Amino acid sequence: MSIDMTRTRILLLASGMGMALLLAMGCSRKDPAELVRQRATERWDLLAGRHAVKAYDYLSPGYRSTHTLEQYVSFVATARVQWKSAKVDSIQCDADSCTAKLTVLTVLPGALMQRPSDMEYPAPVVEQWVRSDGEWYFLPDAKIEAKSIAEQAASQAAAQTPAPAAEVPAAEAPKAAPPAAAEAGSKDDRK
Repeated sequence: MSIDMTRTRILLLASGMGMALLLAMGCSRKDPAELVRQRATERWDLLAGRHAVKAYDYLSPGYRSTHTLEQYVSFVATARVQWKSAKVDSIQCDADSCTAKLTVLTVLPGALMQRPSDMEYPAPVVEQWVRSDGEWYFLPDAKIEAKSIAEQAASQAAAQTPAPAAEVPAAEAPKAAPPAAAEAGSKDDRK
């Protein structure tokens, strides 16, 4: 075999490998909206399963630099509501940020609503997600759309048949903390 033919084969092999590498890199770049959809669902699944330690890793690096793991775990452990599931309704993305609209199935304790049993409530939630070092993170500046969960649930409960008086007098009943609003941070958390 001649030297020219060997060089030609090496060049063809190297260029073929280079093209394959570029093609593989292009195919592995996922749509930011799909990545955020996946991460938002994973995060809410962790919260519903009471895995706050793992859910903490989904928070933005800036938020984690100002709020310790212990603080976050304490918040989740003492939340007066429980989260059962979440469904991502829509996602809008810019270069390094996305806004996700979700419906979170929340369980409100009967005592909060002065009812004999717990009440499930689909809460609309808007979340901000930011990209940092190539990964997407939840930026705790989320808001509950319209009224707070407790107000919405109270108006829904009032529209239903009145329930017998609860054991906890209204003056002593604790107020529910909205699941996303209670995690609120500042816009300065973007890192």
